[in-house]
Amino acid sequence: MKILAVDYDGVIVDSVLESLFISHNAYLKLYGKNKREMFGGKLLTFQKWPAIQKKYKKDIQYYSSLRPYIRGATDYGLIQKIMEEGKSIYNQREFDEYRKTVQFDFQKFHDLFYLERKKVQQENYTGWLSLEPPFQEVLKGIRQFISEGLKVVIATSNRREYIADTFLPQYFNIKIDQDDILDFSFGEDKSIQMQYLQEKYQLNYENICFIDDQLAHLELVHALGINVVLAGWSYATSQQKKDALQKGFPLAEKEEDFYPKIKKCFADK
Repeated sequence: MKILAVDYDGVIVDSVLESLFISHNAYLKLYGKNKREMFGGKLLTFQKWPAIQKKYKKDIQYYSSLRPYIRGATDYGLIQKIMEEGKSIYNQREFDEYRKTVQFDFQKFHDLFYLERKKVQQENYTGWLSLEPPFQEVLKGIRQFISEGLKVVIATSNRREYIADTFLPQYFNIKIDQDDILDFSFGEDKSIQMQYLQEKYQLNYENICFIDDQLAHLELVHALGINVVLAGWSYATSQQKKDALQKGFPLAEKEEDFYPKIKKCFADK
């Protein structure tokens, strides 16, 4: 048996706008409306969203520039705080150092973030889904692998309950068993998810291939002896791509590279 483990945010979907929308509202509720200046200091709504995108292009670009460094949902709150403070962060090391030293209620933001996501999904699920459009070539590749008999699992820092329905026939139309969506309950270290897979399916680590857009996740997973691929079509920076190649990690630069890169990942073993 061979398993393909696929990250969700940044590999299957482009969730940068969704995470901005949800994290801004959660941050606003955490600190209070009178202490928040970004995006007009008001809650984002679908009605206001088109105008917000036009008016705050630079702020959205600022947010997007920080997106490559997040490891889990709490880091979306850190991005909001960094923006509020007007700080400049240029690499993963600086982001991680800021995370260690900043005073921030990680747990409360985490809870508010998921409450806000649930609220938005319940109010307008298709509207929420429009904030994180899928990478169509990746969906196509996953369907192809499943048709070929490859076991595909989702290895995410997201919550299963908020992404499981996206795989239904009316949306992505991909058959993924609920138990094969490994989520944040395993923690931020995705190597723990991989250890779970190895134990559950009783296979060698070399028979697992993992693709993620976050280099730090790949480094932890690769240390187990698992094959890894960096997804380069979404958030990975040019430096992260360079570092990945220096470490010998294959790079799938475009979403069209998803299928052939993963195919080669298994063929080489």
